[in-house]
Amino acid sequence: MTRHKNSKKVIRKEIYVVAVMFSLIFVAMAVYLGHFVAIDSRDFIYNSYNSRFSVFADDVKRGSIYTADGHVIAKTATDDENKEYRDYPDERLFSHAVGYVGKGMAGLEANYSFDLLKSHISLDEQINNTLSGIKNPGDSLYTTFDYEAQKAAYEGLNMFDGAVIAIEPETGKVVAMVSKPDYDPNTIAKYWDDITDDTKNNSALLNRAIAGAYPPGSTFKIITTIAYLRDNNGNDDFEYNCKGSITVDDYKIHCSSKKSHGNENMLQAFSNSCNSAYAYMGINLDRQAFSSAADNLLFNKDLPAALGNTKQSKFYIDTDTPESIVAQTAIGQGQTTVSPLHMCMLVAAIANNGELMEPYMADKLVSEEGDIVSETAPKSYGRIISDSEARLLNQYMEAVVMDGTADSVDFGDLSVYGKTGTAEYSTNKNMTHSWFVGYAKDSSGKKLAIAVIMEGAGYGSKYAAPLAAKVFNAYFDK
Repeated sequence: MTRHKNSKKVIRKEIYVVAVMFSLIFVAMAVYLGHFVAIDSRDFIYNSYNSRFSVFADDVKRGSIYTADGHVIAKTATDDENKEYRDYPDERLFSHAVGYVGKGMAGLEANYSFDLLKSHISLDEQINNTLSGIKNPGDSLYTTFDYEAQKAAYEGLNMFDGAVIAIEPETGKVVAMVSKPDYDPNTIAKYWDDITDDTKNNSALLNRAIAGAYPPGSTFKIITTIAYLRDNNGNDDFEYNCKGSITVDDYKIHCSSKKSHGNENMLQAFSNSCNSAYAYMGINLDRQAFSSAADNLLFNKDLPAALGNTKQSKFYIDTDTPESIVAQTAIGQGQTTVSPLHMCMLVAAIANNGELMEPYMADKLVSEEGDIVSETAPKSYGRIISDSEARLLNQYMEAVVMDGTADSVDFGDLSVYGKTGTAEYSTNKNMTHSWFVGYAKDSSGKKLAIAVIMEGAGYGSKYAAPLAAKVFNAYFDK
């Protein structure tokens, strides 16, 4: 009898263990399903290799893509044999932003492929088209791009590799996004082997605006300034006597053209882009405060932006980092890298009183009959810069344009706030990238933030800042 009871207990225990195991498996599957639906499903559905695309394309004519001001930048056309193909009227102008169809898909063409292959015309019209053997017209995508600003950015880069990105600070709308080297999406299939040839090392498919990794040069002094303010309870009572250079651990850092700036406060050091002052500032900063400021300003993190595969900016300093590296880091050299998108987001936040709006470039989907199918609402990431920090940085960035390194640039009647940068990128210190980051404001209070990098061009004040002026003028001169 006792043996029988014991065997019953063993059986019940085994049933209990099996039930618990199946419950855990069920919970794990439910968690995975929830994660897939909420996070991973869009990547799967919108994968360019998903065979369902061809099924939709049999019944729906792929919709067009437009700029915010109504220029068609991608459309479906037919050849002499009535075969459909994707046409990009402006060829290279929007290549990285809009992407392509052919040899897979990229850019907005990939991210909104299913949306462009859906039709929201009236049911009666859809039935008539189906009975007549006519494809239904797909919904069209209206982007946030301003045609003239995009054109100014593209033409301004000219023969230089690099990138330009411009964002509305109050909304996060991407107004312009250009990357070079580029490609013609009309001929992507024909020249695919050349475009993807690694031996040519031009990375034409890489969108440098969002995925480039560059030494920030003196534009990084924005971050160093914020770190200093936070390490000193918001006080900007910094003073330094610049003699044209500073030596840290036998490493000598020169100011531009080895110029001696003399006695400077923080505003003067920022507007003069004084390397000596900022190197001194960096080595006297609390390292944890420096790292915390960089972390808060989105370094070493995925950027909150609905723009595709963005690149993390890299910043690293700890207690073992040599002072010479800390000094170089404080002036935007060393091991730090940034993307143009990241720098544009930071100056956009400064322009927006410290609040960062998440960047996006797809504004709305519209049916062939003109009805809005869906619309993107601006989304706040939150405040990454305090009101007081933003006010001080506005003063410093205004001084750059009025009296500092960008005072020779003609920005017209606009109020402009910026920071130039000249970033060394090789052991030859004469080889430098040209940077400008900042924002402009017109008489109505409308603002536009921008980041410009021109690879190997030289001084930021001579190349990148004038290009920014062209984009500002194209955007505001309506």
